[in-house]
Amino acid sequence: MNIDLFRRLGALALCLALCLALPACGGKSSGPSYAEGPRFTVAVAEDPGSLNPVLAGDGLSQEFFLLAYDPLWRLGADGQPEACLAEDWSLSSDRLTWTVRLRHDAAFSDGVPVTAADVLFSYELLARSGTAYADYFEGVSAIRQADDYTVVISTDYVKGDMLYNPAPILPKHIWRSYEFSPESFDNAALVGSGPFVLDPEQSGEEGYLFRARADYFGGAPAVGELFFRRYGTATGAGRAVAAGEADASFGLTDVQLTTLENVPGVELLQTMLPGTECMMLALNTRTQFFSVESLRRAVEYGTDRDWFLSMAVGGAGETGSGFVSPGLSFFARPEGLRAYEPDTALGLITAAGYNDSNGDGILDYGLRAVKLTLRLCTSSREEWSATAATILAADLGELGVDVDWQKTDGPVTDLTRSDDGWDMCLLGWRGSPSAAVTASRFRDELGALTGWSDPNFESDLALLRSAEDPSVALGYARRLQQIAYDGCPVIVLGYAADIQALRSDRWTGYEDILAAGGALFRIGSAEVYTSLRPRTAE
Repeated sequence: MNIDLFRRLGALALCLALCLALPACGGKSSGPSYAEGPRFTVAVAEDPGSLNPVLAGDGLSQEFFLLAYDPLWRLGADGQPEACLAEDWSLSSDRLTWTVRLRHDAAFSDGVPVTAADVLFSYELLARSGTAYADYFEGVSAIRQADDYTVVISTDYVKGDMLYNPAPILPKHIWRSYEFSPESFDNAALVGSGPFVLDPEQSGEEGYLFRARADYFGGAPAVGELFFRRYGTATGAGRAVAAGEADASFGLTDVQLTTLENVPGVELLQTMLPGTECMMLALNTRTQFFSVESLRRAVEYGTDRDWFLSMAVGGAGETGSGFVSPGLSFFARPEGLRAYEPDTALGLITAAGYNDSNGDGILDYGLRAVKLTLRLCTSSREEWSATAATILAADLGELGVDVDWQKTDGPVTDLTRSDDGWDMCLLGWRGSPSAAVTASRFRDELGALTGWSDPNFESDLALLRSAEDPSVALGYARRLQQIAYDGCPVIVLGYAADIQALRSDRWTGYEDILAAGGALFRIGSAEVYTSLRPRTAE
């Protein structure tokens, strides 16, 4: 027997065995390296809508994505963008081409490096899938990979809000199997490059456990574990914080303001978030009544928003004005605000030719004395809408306007599909940290719903999209809020505050974040989770 051949074959077999035992080529490892540290428990009253970024747009899902994924640029606690996976970038002389160079030390939680191929794949997937991130790609005409760590993004116009794009960079090697049906992927492992990793084996009926990455390029968080424990109701979540079972909670109600305010060691926040809900009344400007601008304003003068805020959310919020949430940096209350003035409202309505010709207490119009009835649509999915509808019917009834209240358990759009089948509807609406995205959504979503448009709004929106100077962009954002307020296609009844609680007797490290953004959780940033540390005995 040829001994040398035997030895060579044996060595070859050993090499093959080792190759099969080792991770596949491409940098994969057996799993992430976890950081040591204490557990921080967040009491939540809801489940995430989905762990799939293509499907989910709710607040808890977005919070999970901030922990597990990294974007090219992320928002800091002050709401301003800062570099994340993007190490540096440059613009062409005509400001239409972005060359973005990636960090070389970022890796997904399964050990595979983050490369330009992942960015290209993620941007193309999220842009075309109609996701919550799709609006951020408006104006982007092409994306290409220049090399392993460089992407080139071309735009149709100077895109001043590029750095606000929060789209998560997904691992192509996992998602490519679902490229043409991304909504079918449950994404239970939530593999990303972010500072925390979801532990699916330790997540279940009780809640969701995230473990801190020791190898995260931004440094290991001080907390070792984040546990989002499910309590089912805001009352249960509040009690958990009071009893010390949980360290924090958010999305609480005005009831918890009372039950937690005197609990030693608990810090309560009543804050406006970037995603604070605008509770609004949309007006169908296609109908005979609301096609007249003065009559749209009349309904606003005739609506007691202070009463609504007190009854709907226990006063935990602010009375409404413009379509931008006070939690957004570009919020500005428009000039010439219309307060509750029922006499002014009645004067505008009667000036338009409506009067009570038969003395039955209801205004009518025309020779046939047609009763003035406004059709109001609501959905039970908006918990505050029943209170708002009751108050609105009472306020308008005082003016002699009859309200025909139509309800649905589905989305309110089930009742507003016909352009002329409704007059008013109640709905919640949220903006984005990007002023251009917020204004675009207002035009596309609420403008389409109400039938309202304005050429000045269109021209200023185009200028806002291309504004690179923050002060210039702020000016256009404020003008857009004023134009929409003057046109009055919607009446913003109020902004609901987010009530948050933290066991400040146990934790520190959050103080600067609170000062910068006015809130701790659901601020569009993962900074509080990476900054928290246990309070040591003094």
